[in-house]
Amino acid sequence: MTTRRTTPQHKMLRGPRGPVGYEVWGGARPPLLLIAGLGSRTTLWGELPRLLSEHFTVLTYDHRGVGRSRGGSPFTLTASAEDAAAVLAAEGHERAAVLGVSMGGLVACQLAFRFPSRVRRLVVASSAARLTPHGQLVLEFFSTIFRLPPEDGAKALMAFAFSPQFVDRFPGFVDTAARLYTLPPEDLPGAKAQLEHLLQGWDLRPILAHISCPTLVIAGESDPLVAPVYTRELAEGLPHARFRLVPAAAHSVLAEGGSELLREVIDFCLSP
Repeated sequence: MTTRRTTPQHKMLRGPRGPVGYEVWGGARPPLLLIAGLGSRTTLWGELPRLLSEHFTVLTYDHRGVGRSRGGSPFTLTASAEDAAAVLAAEGHERAAVLGVSMGGLVACQLAFRFPSRVRRLVVASSAARLTPHGQLVLEFFSTIFRLPPEDGAKALMAFAFSPQFVDRFPGFVDTAARLYTLPPEDLPGAKAQLEHLLQGWDLRPILAHISCPTLVIAGESDPLVAPVYTRELAEGLPHARFRLVPAAAHSVLAEGGSELLREVIDFCLSP
């Protein structure tokens, strides 16, 4: 009988672009790769990998420049997709379900486009198909946030990550999220490099039609960072996508969607 791990295995690999630090939760279950957002390390996921490891072998990794993935070539969306593919290969997974959130959704789309045989099912949450004028303003806001002391910056972001109703109902959860998002000083240069890359702009629309795997695209109805109209645009560009709007939710839509949304994501990723 296999005992499910309640703590992750911490691993390193030498990827095509430099060192990649990653974690593995569980084992002997279908693989699910989680790809987080701007400046994120594996710790940002909080309890989610442990919960998902009831159903999957969960893999997460640090983006280039932060956590244990410092060094190597500069961050780009395509390079991060190569890091993701390297993690799957290192663990011997030919195909996996992939869940990307915010900037991680952009990387997940690049992974599905560049390495189609690796992605069995795709979930994209709180992501935009292109950098819009509003998105430019949001990224410039992040530039300001990154100039604050890390604890203050992370706390300020919580006003945009969660809806007012969620903050009022679950202040303890939001405080924990702020602590998880607080960047250690050594990660700040890498997070800024990721932001500078995003500020150069992106447009996924030319590649979306070539992503053939089933996809679930999720948006928060009240997301102030990535308006749902931009996430819907991404879904409409994918040939096999279903769009899911979560009422009243902000940017951290997976948290605000609660157990009902989590069950929907699990069932989608487990489907043949």
